[in-house]
Amino acid sequence: MKKIPIALISVISFSISFGQTNKMTEFENGLTESKEIIFADSILHHYNIVERMKFYKVPSVSIALINNGKIEWAKAYGFADVENKRLANTSTLYQAASISKSINALGIMKLSKLGKLTLNKDIRTYLKTWTFPDNEFSKDKTITLKNLLSHTAGLNVHGFIGYSTTDALPTINQILDGQRPANNEAVEPIITAGTQFEYSGGGTTIIRKILDDNISKNYDSLMQSLVLKPLKMTRSTFSQPLNSKYKNYAFAYDQEMKVVKGTFYIYPEQAAGGLWTTATDIAKYILSVQASLKNNKVSILSKSEAIEMLTPPLENSFYALGTAIDTKGGEKYFWHDGESYGYRALYYGSFATGKGVVILTNSYPNNGKPLIYEILNSIANTYGWKNFYNPIVRKLVAVPDTLLDKYAGEYFSETPEMKITITKKNNTLELTARRSEKMFATALDTFYLASSPNDKCTFLSTNNDGIVDNFEVRQGTKILIKAKKKK
Repeated sequence: MKKIPIALISVISFSISFGQTNKMTEFENGLTESKEIIFADSILHHYNIVERMKFYKVPSVSIALINNGKIEWAKAYGFADVENKRLANTSTLYQAASISKSINALGIMKLSKLGKLTLNKDIRTYLKTWTFPDNEFSKDKTITLKNLLSHTAGLNVHGFIGYSTTDALPTINQILDGQRPANNEAVEPIITAGTQFEYSGGGTTIIRKILDDNISKNYDSLMQSLVLKPLKMTRSTFSQPLNSKYKNYAFAYDQEMKVVKGTFYIYPEQAAGGLWTTATDIAKYILSVQASLKNNKVSILSKSEAIEMLTPPLENSFYALGTAIDTKGGEKYFWHDGESYGYRALYYGSFATGKGVVILTNSYPNNGKPLIYEILNSIANTYGWKNFYNPIVRKLVAVPDTLLDKYAGEYFSETPEMKITITKKNNTLELTARRSEKMFATALDTFYLASSPNDKCTFLSTNNDGIVDNFEVRQGTKILIKAKKKK
């Protein structure tokens, strides 16, 4: 295994044992490409974390690992400021982006616990200096804080693009109304409230407005008192722009690993994506939720309150109050990711077994995303998170050219209406519909696409005469597409 350059690694903030050091080394050198499907006969390449940072153009990564209900280690890699060779360390602040919604939700749960807000009360009764823009989707429908926290209020504005440090910043009413200098559209209902999940940073911003009108106009100070100080998240702040007293922060970088103008973007919405934090501080949030689930007397919420926060209000939704819920290997996890201009972040925490991880980067989001999941999966494999990373294993078969020639051609589907072109290329097939994709053979007449690995693409001869005249796409027993070949 390759050694990781010492110059790119910061000092670890927790003392660890020799055995833990071995585990860390195993994780650091165990990164693999994270794929939904791997081929049974393929060689699995392993990389070290710094190799992958360089490959994906990620300047720095900060990680905190939770094991057996405690922070086992925290470590940073790379540069917070590439140009000046300033190393990141475990005290370096990063933008957490939408992970802010998890901290915001915990604050709202605290206010509910204190009797200052009610989760199931109509939000219109709380709005004093802004009028909710009712339309045909929301008129006569109750919309609650629980709806806003779980993205079931039926609202638009998925997220926010931020502002340069030289831009004029909008007020919260200008953000909600989509009025300049705000750079987003107005927040309004687009589907019937309470019927389905529709992710809305705009809805989270309405929560911020409710807090302004009823609790405090200083959102950062409010979150400090409700969540950050009680959990000893001493390196976290919702100040936007970042308070100048914080010198140790990671600069934001674009896709070519060039620092963005002003070194970061500003997110005045705050609740939806304004948190600056460290991996260790987010780990403290995870531990607090885990302690609440165990009904620990010193935890921030009671067990029933924690369960309410971690329960999706809609049966067909994966999103609870400020956090997503996932089941892997039979174990439940709460999690959230985040992306802002120049940053990408992710956390996972288990419900029952005291496991978790926080990963923060100062990279362009699309650069950081694949690296984050390679780190996540390597940690899961190293620390025995059963079936957490569980890709589909497929054994490919070689299809004779004579059959590939029979399959090639144009196929037409009536429901849905579409043309599918199958082309023979380099001893395999390529499917073109809305886009072109390589087809992988798992049987002489059956293929799959990387974009839909659980769907079977099958070529058929309906007259048993050996002439291929039909193409089907099935998901289990359900036929998704049935297309006839053009003669």
